Amino acid sequence: MIELFGRYRRSFLLVGIFFCLLAIVFTVSPAAAPMFVERGLSRVITPLQRSASTGISWVQDRFSTVSDNRQLLYENQRLQEQISNLLIENYRLRQAGEDNAQLSALLEINQRYAQLSTIGARVIGANPNDWYHRFVLNRGTNHGITNNMPVLGDGGLVGVVRRVLPNSSHFVSVIDSDFSAAVMSSRTGDIGEIRNDIRLMQQGLMRMDRISAAAEIVPGDIIVTSTHSSIFPPSIRVGVVESIHPNLDGHTRYALIRPVANLSNIDVVSIVTEVVDDAVTTTDGHNFITE
Repeated sequence: MIELFGRYRRSFLLVGIFFCLLAIVFTVSPAAAPMFVERGLSRVITPLQRSASTGISWVQDRFSTVSDNRQLLYENQRLQEQISNLLIENYRLRQAGEDNAQLSALLEINQRYAQLSTIGARVIGANPNDWYHRFVLNRGTNHGITNNMPVLGDGGLVGVVRRVLPNSSHFVSVIDSDFSAAVMSSRTGDIGEIRNDIRLMQQGLMRMDRISAAAEIVPGDIIVTSTHSSIFPPSIRVGVVESIHPNLDGHTRYALIRPVANLSNIDVVSIVTEVVDDAVTTTDGHNFITE
């Protein structure tokens, strides 16, 4: 004990002096003691209170921020769900509208050519190298489809079947270089034949060739399948004359034809299940085995 006192003697003396001074203050001015103590405590406690208040405010702000963030996250998720539901509903309505439009187009085609035996089909693909030229349908031999069956679309003739599989078939459009047909002007009856080439195909046009120099065909005339066709039923609309040009032989002319069907937007078609197999010879002696 003595050793401990000796080691910390200075500290003990300072503490003793402090308590002596404190006793003197209480003795001399009892009323001042509380003020003294209060001021002393105030100097110690006030900074602590401020720090505590600041800490509490900071914690409250953090909790408030976390709560706000959670609320915002919840609202964001709720809005995202609403947007997803609206997108799904919009897609469903758009699909329903497209299906109705396609069915209406198919009905119009069938009504326009009610005298023909047809089967409806949907376009399910296209050759990536031949957009607007070659298409794939969801009908094949299992549905009674065979080669050379005409394909009708919105406006008129869109092509002819060239390859058939059990549950699908491929058809070439009227602007394809592999397509040909005996045609005529619906106004004048002047005949000719569709003979396409790659250059015109890239422009979305057809070439009606072997038109008589005396023919009265003019731009704006409607071109339809001819009674001389070996495959296509007669009077099916094919295109509209854009321009007339003389051939080098000086005895015939050719016309550039714009298809009546919108080949860039084919969704549904009607396949004509009647095929004329026999070639027909025209009255002027030309054999039109053109398809």
